[in-house]
Amino acid sequence: MFGGKDKRRVVHVNGKEVVLEPKPRFKFNLQKPEEKKGAEGQGRKESSWISDLPIFKKEENQVVEIPGPWKKHIQKVIEKHKGLETALRQKGVKDSVYDYVKRAAMMSIIMGAVLGVVIGIVMTRLGLSLGLAGVMGFGIGFLVYQMSFNSSVSVAGGKGKKAKTKTIDRDILFATRDLIISLRSGMPLYNAVTSVSTGYGEASKEFAKITELVQLQTPLEDAIDKVVEDTKSKSFRRIMMQASVSIRAGADVVDALQSIINELESEREIELKAYGQRLNALAMFYMLFGVIMPSMGIAVITILTTFIALITVTPQLLYAGLAGILMMQIIFLQMIRSSRPVFAM
Repeated sequence: MFGGKDKRRVVHVNGKEVVLEPKPRFKFNLQKPEEKKGAEGQGRKESSWISDLPIFKKEENQVVEIPGPWKKHIQKVIEKHKGLETALRQKGVKDSVYDYVKRAAMMSIIMGAVLGVVIGIVMTRLGLSLGLAGVMGFGIGFLVYQMSFNSSVSVAGGKGKKAKTKTIDRDILFATRDLIISLRSGMPLYNAVTSVSTGYGEASKEFAKITELVQLQTPLEDAIDKVVEDTKSKSFRRIMMQASVSIRAGADVVDALQSIINELESEREIELKAYGQRLNALAMFYMLFGVIMPSMGIAVITILTTFIALITVTPQLLYAGLAGILMMQIIFLQMIRSSRPVFAM
């Protein structure tokens, strides 16, 4: 029809002529769309399996952050104080270690800078040269920064932890006695722990941590072990470790807690007797160095100066002696206070 070559063939079948259609020029895919999509995905997966390996994968828009000097300094401090994370968790600090160290460093820098500037201004007012006053201000400011920063991140030094531990030890016996009374009345251990999670100060906060972990689907014995690991109170650790061991062994928790309380009471009685002996020695030294020697010393020096011109008693010297006596009084009172037990029987 179009003047082209007719590629149709004619065959004879059973005495009849049958015209065969020519072979189509285009290849048609007779698969269903779903099958075609699956076949294409499988072929692509088989052909690109090497590129999916971790060593051949390429991540786009990947930015590698290079830490600066400030961040390196903070990381070195964190590496130096390896127990800092545990100490922060025991103190109840919810910030990360990096944020805590960074905030402590910033506060120490501000404190040192302000004090250094004030010292420099005072020195210039007193007649020192600007350079010498600047050097003194910088040195004192840097010293204050080092002292403040080291005291903030030091694991061993921490008055907050010691004060918190003493507060827990003061109330732990009363809370444990209440816990035992609740258990003897037939209350489950979890409900008994919940009942003492309020009303006993820092000790109740430790029991509240156990109830919070149990509410987060943590088994009771695992919750006790977790809180015991984070606490610094030896009394609380001994009591709750005994409770955890009794739960795992299936023993009577009440008898175990009562035995621990009896041991703690005996130890505290011994500690009170030892404190009485230390107090007698401190009272003797206080009377000797804090009362007798200052009064007798001032009187003797005043009498001797009337006969022998050793020194000249001036009002400034008397004020200095008064300041020394006051300092000695504060030192003795602090010694007595620090050695006094804070627990209650």
